[in-house]
This record gives sequence, structure tokens and C-alpha cells, in this order.
Amino acid sequence: MPKITVKIDPSTCILAANCVGMEPKLFQIGAESHVELIDSNGKIEGTEYSFELAEAEVEKIEDAVESCPTRAISMTRI
Repeated sequence: MPKITVKIDPSTCILAANCVGMEPKLFQIGAESHVELIDSNGKIEGTEYSFELAEAEVEKIEDAVESCPTRAISMTRI
């Protein structure tokens, strides 16, 4: 299973929430003025989170990353 890191840049996030609509198991609207990442148990991970998942799930997250109108989200494979 691939390991990835997802990061959110709070300074460019405008809360369009496209990512939340596409992957609500990973992204949520945070208490601050930006989206936050959550783990599979619903624990808030903040603006950076590394984890492993199946390849099919990686593609869904890539789609969510690409849906961000300000490119505030990035994903890297590690």
C-alpha cells in the first residue's frame, strides 16, 4: 500500500470545500478559516497528515486535491 502525505496551506485555503464534498473521511471544515485533515477515527490531524492506503483510495484523494480552486492542498507519495 502506498504511503502519502497530504498538506493544506491555510494561507491560500478559501473554504470552497470541494475536497470535503469529495473526501469527507479525510477533509473537514475546521474551527479556523481553513480545511483540516482527519484520520480514519475522526481525530483532527491539522494541516499535514501522512498515512497508508490502497491505490484506489489514493486516486480519490488526488481528485480531491485537484478540485481545490486555489491549489491549497498538496499530496506527495513517500
